[in-house]
Amino acid sequence: MASNSGTGQDNSIHTDREDEDADAILVSLEEEDYAAYRAQRLEELRKAAGASAGTTAFTTVKKAYITLKSDDEALAFTTEHERAVLHFFHPEFSRCNTMDSHCELIADKHAEYGGADVSFARIDVKNAPFVVEKLGVRVLPCVIGFVKGAVKGRVTGFEGLCWDGKESSIDVARALEEVFLGWTVISKRLLLGHEDERSDDDEEAPDRRKAARGAIRSRNQRDDDDDDDWD
Repeated sequence: MASNSGTGQDNSIHTDREDEDADAILVSLEEEDYAAYRAQRLEELRKAAGASAGTTAFTTVKKAYITLKSDDEALAFTTEHERAVLHFFHPEFSRCNTMDSHCELIADKHAEYGGADVSFARIDVKNAPFVVEKLGVRVLPCVIGFVKGAVKGRVTGFEGLCWDGKESSIDVARALEEVFLGWTVISKRLLLGHEDERSDDDEEAPDRRKAARGAIRSRNQRDDDDDDDWD
């Protein structure tokens, strides 16, 4: 009897140990499964982050006037949009800030009413040395229009836009929009006060508009001769 009792006790101890081992194995498997899942999930998140990083600059394209930060972004911007306007500027130049305000005004107006058929952006020349060199940007501000990646024209400084020294005037923005229209970068005028809405108290306005059209044609001819292109 004593012998049988001892055997039963040994069996009970053995069974308990087997149960503990089985539980430990299950816990270990669960931990391994969790670790594997966590590693897999982290890898998925890393891939997703990498994919989104490549398109960060262009998720904001819906904004009227965006800021590009590199040569790659500038190249992509002008090739991914059929019509594009790019302002090359230096943040410490006051005339660049003035031109920037005109570009932003036109961009906002065309984003609101123009059916988003043209995209506008700015880029600091320090952040795009390759593009600046490729396009021969030497004088700032410089605004360049593109259609299907090809340069259609450029405005250097305020040439052809201002005759009275009032570079911040709304008339300059209107003249700039007229230039964009001549490049076929935009398809319509949206700023008020163009030649079909002449001001009665501005006797010199017709002469300025005539001079503007001449300057635009001259500038367009020079740009065509230069044949500036991304490729």
